[in-house]
Amino acid sequence: MDSFHGFIYAVGWFLIRFGIPILATIALCYFFKKLDARWQAEGEAYRKKAGIELVKTVVPCWVINNCPEDKKEKCPAYQDKKIPCWQQFRSRNGELQERCIGCGVFRASPVPVIGD
Repeated sequence: MDSFHGFIYAVGWFLIRFGIPILATIALCYFFKKLDARWQAEGEAYRKKAGIELVKTVVPCWVINNCPEDKKEKCPAYQDKKIPCWQQFRSRNGELQERCIGCGVFRASPVPVIGD
């Protein structure tokens, strides 16, 4: 009978030692997943309310800035439309130009992902 009590004791301590942290981790992951979904929905609602999505998908920067044709032809953002205009105008140390920070195209852009 002592070996049975020892086994139950060991299983109980095993569940306490590993079961509770695993359950707490699962609960935290569930909570953070729900919180992230809520934040994503709030961000999407804000973008729709502010009309930022429309600027990003419809209006390129040269239209917003009302660039003349001769300036557009020399512009790297106009020549390479695959890369966002604000990425084209970054300095070598990664800083944005002052005019890009307030631009609707930059504000509507998603956060860049490192690596793929």
